[in-house]
Amino acid sequence: MPTSDAWEEAPPGSRREAKRYSARWKVSLVFDGTPGKPIFQTLTHDLSMNGTSLQNDADEKIHSVLTLLLLLPPIDGTPQRIIRLKSVVMSSMPFRGGFRLGLSFIQDPELDKLRALIGKLDLSGNSLPSDPEEDALPKLLSVWLQGAVRFWDSLRAPTRCLQWAMGA
Repeated sequence: MPTSDAWEEAPPGSRREAKRYSARWKVSLVFDGTPGKPIFQTLTHDLSMNGTSLQNDADEKIHSVLTLLLLLPPIDGTPQRIIRLKSVVMSSMPFRGGFRLGLSFIQDPELDKLRALIGKLDLSGNSLPSDPEEDALPKLLSVWLQGAVRFWDSLRAPTRCLQWAMGA
């Protein structure tokens, strides 16, 4: 398998349906269905209305489903926030000691939020505004994960109450 050291335009035979814009946005990869696999933090290299490409430390199987926690940079006075997107691995190629993943987004309301944000931007150039703060992702990710843990705990609480009521 060839190794690339430069981002290329869409390769011949590419399935890309939407224009890609250079975008250095922070993202965390959560590997669905892979218990114990650590969350991987990286940057996007490009972004479109339908997907993104980024670097990962490991090869991923084509058609694997990943959750992306995409940190939107502050744009036009909008504060930073995380959008949770589902994606499918469309390609994985060796790149700079890791792997370049090509991901296609799965349609959901969070994706609509991303598309609305991108739609408000000046898309006359080839790049989107990038994230100015390099260390914000771990802090925001920590807050998001704490909320997720509280949510899952709240789902277990009714079960414990029912068990108590039934004398279990």
